[in-house]
Amino acid sequence: MSLSLPCGTILAMDWVTVQKLDHEGRKVTAYAGQVIERTPTSILLATVWERPADLGYVVLAPGDRWAEHFYTDRWYNIFEIRTAGGRLRGWYCDIARPARIAAAAVSAEDLALDLWVDPQRRITLLDEDEFAGLLLGPGERDAALAAVERLRAMVAQGTGPFAAAEEVEMDELLEVAVGRLLRQRGLTLAAAESCTGGLVGHRLTNVPGSSEYYLGSVTAYAYEAKERLLGVRHATLYEHGAVSPETALEMARGIRQVLWADLGVSVTGIAGPGGGTPEKPVGLVYVALAAADGEWVERHVWPGDRQANKAASAEAVLDLLRRYLEGEEIGRSRA
Repeated sequence: MSLSLPCGTILAMDWVTVQKLDHEGRKVTAYAGQVIERTPTSILLATVWERPADLGYVVLAPGDRWAEHFYTDRWYNIFEIRTAGGRLRGWYCDIARPARIAAAAVSAEDLALDLWVDPQRRITLLDEDEFAGLLLGPGERDAALAAVERLRAMVAQGTGPFAAAEEVEMDELLEVAVGRLLRQRGLTLAAAESCTGGLVGHRLTNVPGSSEYYLGSVTAYAYEAKERLLGVRHATLYEHGAVSPETALEMARGIRQVLWADLGVSVTGIAGPGGGTPEKPVGLVYVALAAADGEWVERHVWPGDRQANKAASAEAVLDLLRRYLEGEEIGRSRA
């Protein structure tokens, strides 16, 4: 068995939590975004859409890739939307107060008014009635309407995010890459999840045909579930804790044996917001892989809120799998 305990962590600039707020500052939704680029006044994030949605002006599908531009000095944010294969769906432009961008978080207060720009650069103005009914501060309505006109000019000139080509090469989703590699090598996979609550299995089964290689998963939250369903030793849990490299390895080993899989992966951690200690802070996660030729475990510390930490943890499991299947060296710091 190969056991590696890297001390590296993912820096705050790698993942952030995005909070969408209404015009009164109340939280509407939150999700994780991966940082692509920062400037003194903006940030560009990559996110993945997870559910089907027919909005009338566009139909979204799981796996759509969003490039989200937030600005601290503008009254709008621009989201470029593409299919998983790179086909442009269009741009969603959110009229909002200037964004607040910190090391591990981005927040924006929505002012209801939006623009949809299709691939032919045709503009649809959305939610004008809702915008008209908002109680806004002095000058805010004028700033929002000026933002609409600035966006119209950018679209007409093809500047900023609107200069994007119709087709671009998109990075392959990790769950798609893992599935392709498992098929090529004729291997099967099983997953044991704790802090992610089934998110790894959710992403794997989003891929059509995943039943060819994915056998199933166990979501084991409680100590008793880890012991009874995965065979984690009682002594391991009480000597090292549920969030430990030892437990992660026994979970991966256990799910591999229980489901007779070629590969077993696991994830255990503290998603937050509570439960952290100085020794084991919120965001601490261990991901592990058990295979016929060895076992590996990696340590991460995520900076986000509960949803962001879960998303980043699932991504780490899939990336560990990808690196193993592609023959890359694993078990070292990912910082």
